[in-house]
Amino acid sequence: MFGGRKAEERRREEIRMADQAADHALAAMGAGDLDRARDELSAAPKKLDFADIGWKVEAVSALLELATNKRKAAIKRLTEFAARLDETSLSKDDKGYLRLFALYRAIEASKTNKAPAELRMHTEDFRFDHTLVSGALKSRFPLKKTEPSEPAPPPIAAPPASSDDGKGPF
Repeated sequence: MFGGRKAEERRREEIRMADQAADHALAAMGAGDLDRARDELSAAPKKLDFADIGWKVEAVSALLELATNKRKAAIKRLTEFAARLDETSLSKDDKGYLRLFALYRAIEASKTNKAPAELRMHTEDFRFDHTLVSGALKSRFPLKKTEPSEPAPPPIAAPPASSDDGKGPF
């Protein structure tokens, strides 16, 4: 009754710190600095409720394990992550998107290019409207891994015509 406000403020601060730690860890992984990503993720509070923000920390830690070639542990984490998404208050479309994200990362991590049956079971019969998925989720957890593209070279100029009448070769 009397300590409720302080506990609520402390919980909000922990959620903010965990969100920030996960975002910084994702940025460090994007830059290729896995040690910094591990340090950033360790700044997240240890006891987090999965439903609040623990899902995000769990997803980022699974991605970090994938980046450090710990395939079995990463696939196990992704499977647990997909199984527990129903505990969160995310929208149905966001949950479906994150399950598909976990499935794609598990497929990429497996040696046989096939996700484990437990994970496929969670993503087997679902649909989601791609337009209703949160933009923040799409940008933080993209389904496709994109390589930075180089701009296309300029087109080759057509050779000048042999005749000077401006009508071309025919």
